[in-house]
Amino acid sequence: MARGVTTVLVGASLLTGCGSKAAYVHEHPPATALPPGQGGDHLVLRWQMTAGIGGLGGPGTIPDFSLYADGTAIASEGPGKSSPLKRYHLKQAAAQKLFDEAGKAGLQRSRKIRYNHLIADANVLVIWMGSARTEVVMPQEQHVAATAMWKKLQPEQWPAADQLSPPDVYRPERLAAIASETSEHPAPPGTVPWPLSPLGTSQRADQRCQIYSGKDATRLRELASKPDTRFSIDGKVYVVRIRPLLPDEKSCDPLG
Repeated sequence: MARGVTTVLVGASLLTGCGSKAAYVHEHPPATALPPGQGGDHLVLRWQMTAGIGGLGGPGTIPDFSLYADGTAIASEGPGKSSPLKRYHLKQAAAQKLFDEAGKAGLQRSRKIRYNHLIADANVLVIWMGSARTEVVMPQEQHVAATAMWKKLQPEQWPAADQLSPPDVYRPERLAAIASETSEHPAPPGTVPWPLSPLGTSQRADQRCQIYSGKDATRLRELASKPDTRFSIDGKVYVVRIRPLLPDEKSCDPLG
């Protein structure tokens, strides 16, 4: 099951490959995972489905699932959907059990579990535990400890008895505006100047990014209701994608 939703302006499509069952593992030196019990912004486990011809899980995409040390989990609803992010509240004992099981599944060591067939549009599951990164090519066809653990990180299947309270909507205090330059020249009709404080530079030359909060975040949500708007910034035309920030995301840098 793959999720991956950015709140506005762009969507993603999901294509799956097919093949037979077989895997081999490339391992790398172990990495240290974040210990539990250190607060709501300390990420312990995260997964995201990537690749595919549709560009699933590309730069700026919200991770499908994130679980924090205090038992808070934030999950998207599904690929290409614009529904809000859901927040779950695991009891500490239930969260600790998942952390322990993830360690036993080998997720504290970075590795890549390949597939024995070359499939151009193959999905790749990426699971992070602390700084360790596990990649599984064609996870739907792989019967390994990492994919067994992935199936346990599907919060809609968690028993109510493991949760402190029912799931609710994740309402981020901070939003990122990710502006991508277009090739449109001259600017099309309806192009308007960027109405908020200037956008900063990004890791990509054709992108700009800025974090907004408070009244600016409210204004940004209003802009999200007009997904076809073009904005002029320093004489160039941009489309802008609004990206909610998760608790551990402090800047534009990890958004790619």
